[in-house]
Amino acid sequence: MNKKMTFETALKRLSEIVDLLEKGDTPLEESMKLFEEGSELAAFCYHKLSAAEQKIKTITEKGEQADGQD
Repeated sequence: MNKKMTFETALKRLSEIVDLLEKGDTPLEESMKLFEEGSELAAFCYHKLSAAEQKIKTITEKGEQADGQD
């Protein structure tokens, strides 16, 4: 997977893979490759979202601490 891939790019590709697999007309071997790629993309997106959530929590906590020091 491309190290410089963005969350948005990964999510778009994941959506494409889901669409392809839902159609059901992809040969088994290709479906397995798509499933593997999709699994990797899903994990990538999950980690990106987790990191963003943690950053938001950190920023929010800093803001609350600063508000309490007035």
